[in-house]
Amino acid sequence: MHLPTYVTGNVQTKAHRLLREHVYAVLTQYGLTPTYWSMLGIIHEAQDGVRQVEIARLLHVKAPLITTMSQNLQSKGIIKSVQNQFDARAKLLAITPEGKKFTKNVETSLNNELAALLNGLTEADLQTYHRVLTTIIDNDGLISKKR
Repeated sequence: MHLPTYVTGNVQTKAHRLLREHVYAVLTQYGLTPTYWSMLGIIHEAQDGVRQVEIARLLHVKAPLITTMSQNLQSKGIIKSVQNQFDARAKLLAITPEGKKFTKNVETSLNNELAALLNGLTEADLQTYHRVLTTIIDNDGLISKKR
């Protein structure tokens, strides 16, 4: 079955708006935006730290934005700059113990906020949703390379 694009587009728009409203409602309580939250996630997942240029690449933003954002998060004690053990000239960003607690609190709040919207979806449904979105993003990258 093939749904018309105006039907799927309408559903995508409504779902995006709802998810965005709920996510912003939580993140603003913590002084974050989705970009800050994504950056924190990348830093949190990096065991030994991550270079700012890598964060910029993953978020598809310019490096100066990451510099500004990292300075802000460092001033709050959420992340810190550490020496790269493989390249003494390069600095890495790493999460602090306070940042780990902060990230856990934000994640819990987001999960609580989104629980009602995700009611009735199984873990498999959510994994499929993530896979579909990732495929769309990956396909766009392939299209862009052909241009």
